[in-house]
Amino acid sequence: MDRRDFLRGAASGGALIVIGGAALGCAPASPPDPFGSGPHPLPTPLGGRDRWARLPAAFNRRVTTEFAPSELGVLEGRLPDDLAGHVLFQSLSLLPSDAGFSGDGMVWRLDLDGPTPRLTSRLLRTTDYLMARAFEDTPYRFESRGMTRLGRLGLQNQANTALVSLDGNRLIATCDGGRPWEIDPATLDPLSPVGRLDDYRPMVDPPINRFLAPMGVASAHPPYDRHTGEYYGVSLSIVPLPGMMYFEVLAWDGHGAIKRVPVTMPDGSPLAITQNAHQLCVTRHHLVVLDASGTIEAGKLLNPPDSWEAGQTIVPRPESYLYVISRDDIRTTRGGVVARRAIIPRESGHFMVDYDSTPDRLVVHSAHTSASDFAEWVQPYDRHPHTGEPVREELVNAITPVNYDIGVVGRYEIDARRGAVVDQHVFYSDATWGTGGLVARNPLHSEDTLGDVYHATSGFPTDLAVRRVGTGFIRHPYRLVPYEELPWEGVPSGLVRIDHDAGSVADAFFYPGDRFGWTPTFVPRRGTASGSTDGYVVAVVYSDHVTERSAGTELWVFDAAHLASGPVAKLGHPELAVPLTLHSIWLDSTRSAGPDSSVDVRRELVSRAATWRFDPQVRSILERDVLGPYEALLR
Repeated sequence: MDRRDFLRGAASGGALIVIGGAALGCAPASPPDPFGSGPHPLPTPLGGRDRWARLPAAFNRRVTTEFAPSELGVLEGRLPDDLAGHVLFQSLSLLPSDAGFSGDGMVWRLDLDGPTPRLTSRLLRTTDYLMARAFEDTPYRFESRGMTRLGRLGLQNQANTALVSLDGNRLIATCDGGRPWEIDPATLDPLSPVGRLDDYRPMVDPPINRFLAPMGVASAHPPYDRHTGEYYGVSLSIVPLPGMMYFEVLAWDGHGAIKRVPVTMPDGSPLAITQNAHQLCVTRHHLVVLDASGTIEAGKLLNPPDSWEAGQTIVPRPESYLYVISRDDIRTTRGGVVARRAIIPRESGHFMVDYDSTPDRLVVHSAHTSASDFAEWVQPYDRHPHTGEPVREELVNAITPVNYDIGVVGRYEIDARRGAVVDQHVFYSDATWGTGGLVARNPLHSEDTLGDVYHATSGFPTDLAVRRVGTGFIRHPYRLVPYEELPWEGVPSGLVRIDHDAGSVADAFFYPGDRFGWTPTFVPRRGTASGSTDGYVVAVVYSDHVTERSAGTELWVFDAAHLASGPVAKLGHPELAVPLTLHSIWLDSTRSAGPDSSVDVRRELVSRAATWRFDPQVRSILERDVLGPYEALLR
């Protein structure tokens, strides 16, 4: 499809609303939905895309074997000769008993500097990973709870969600259920956890039989500011104990001790995250925390993942709560800091910000996960919301990146002193079905304003839609497309370039209906290519089409300036099996500065194991089968 035809279709098939100007005087803390009450028309399908979608079974593939370093073949097209650097992405290695997000971290690296592209993967062998293996045949084993694994030793920190880079190509692996780990980008082995266990506030930490894997809640997206060398994490509690500090910012300069800063609201009450703190962002002046869409019910944490109790659902809050904190306050305080809350219509699983800001003003961008709950997975008893048919067996236990309404993209200007949204610009089109959090952007481009961002959109993968979840969104207060009029035949996934400054879709590619495109990564052209489209986007593409040269799942390479023209090259291997991938990053080199010191993991774990006085096997297994292999990795 010609790019100009696409842009004309996007303009005619979408909707765009801008609110500002007169609203600046006394804006409410929670602005009205600019689209107003419905019904709203279903966007006209853009030309060139399939009118159906069938999710490949490969999307839910179980992979527990590492992929040895191997050359990838060019299946179609021609590989550009100015590709450079390394693409690294996280994936979920689920065991047969796992569901949802509860897989071990498996990190992949695509090397582009040699004569042919090479791919390798490595299970992330942190102490928690080794602990799970060491205790798997004992009463202390970790068991899947869909979003994580739990056991008598605590909550397994799987570090399986995202990757953050620090100066010197230092690489951090993260998740929402524990402290991050620094890993070596060359070997993909762990180097050291970020901070001591005692730097993170546990939900529960008994004095006897202390958890070897403390039950902590963190953020999968802790930001790092390359301009200042500052990294921010969080530690929070979801246990409502009187007088307890619920939320702390963890400020770190990349070396030495972490500074813990408690956060309160203007009235002195503790900042209480009611859903999760999946993502944080920094502007020049602010740390911004999103209370992200996705509710983790007690039934999910306390019961097996395929049980009726685990299938209980609570619809997430339909608004996004953003908490704005002054970075200067974090730097200078000897006590706590105050956060101010801004509220915007519609849920957000992720968000982005313009780095450019003033102490009084910041700009937030969200590709809203409209009418969705990402903390769900397909249960074996689930049925399709529209047809009532049982779910496909090969998709049971898969995550559900389904928006039960069309995705909306918004830009919001926020008064940081008051927490008021003073200007908003929102739009949707046929290209924004399934907008969400897997994004790519040229890492060499200016961060002052967001500009062009490449989004992996899930479309409307109706194979993953389930009645149990979907019916909770029928009366969504910000619904655009009536529930009964949703495109139940499916909308294919896509790769979409959104100009967030202009508030519009600039370019897009829809994958064929029997493929599923995911996890995009921007690769700058060799050299100092700093333009927003000056490079390539590498995406993971799932398929059940197996040939002599391809196992189905492939890596597709797009010219970042011409998505609608389709991939310029497709890469594959006859034995390449890739589980569900999540977030990714690009590095120019695998040579890493590494940490200047590491946490004494042996000391902190042995001291905890010593409290298991009535079961000395805990300490003996820990020292023999966990600390021994871990320390061997460091030699």
